[in-house]
Amino acid sequence: MTQPAPHRCVVLGIGLRAQAQAADLQALWLQARQHQPALENFCAVAVLQGKEQRPALQQWAAQLPFAVAMVAVAEQALPAQPVVTQSPRLLARYGTGSVAEAVALSAAAPAPRLLLARLLAGDGSATLAAALRERGTTPYCCLAAGLRPADPQTQGVTA
Repeated sequence: MTQPAPHRCVVLGIGLRAQAQAADLQALWLQARQHQPALENFCAVAVLQGKEQRPALQQWAAQLPFAVAMVAVAEQALPAQPVVTQSPRLLARYGTGSVAEAVALSAAAPAPRLLLARLLAGDGSATLAAALRERGTTPYCCLAAGLRPADPQTQGVTA
């Protein structure tokens, strides 16, 4: 009998400006799922600390068909993350080329792998990236947190 692959935690990283709307985040998530169908299910949403209560983010998370953990990442953690996108504006402001990639990688530590590089909303108000924790679960794992039961679709996620 074959054992199912262990659960592998996927974290979405979100960057958002004040004008971002829940519809912007939904459109980015749908776009991300076209690139990586495994992103249909994920464990957590990571954002820059101080943005976790933004109405657009809360509205979008509330309309998801499953519960997710919300992770606030300190700005000081961003420069250490190996992002692939290099926005000069964000490098000057935060010391990273992509807030979305950096928060996803930080929340998926200590063994993160970038699954999806930053996607940008049409109006530039929001970004989305995804990271996978290579080994074990994140402290924000949906299963470990009891947010939902094991789901075969979230098992063995690969890039």
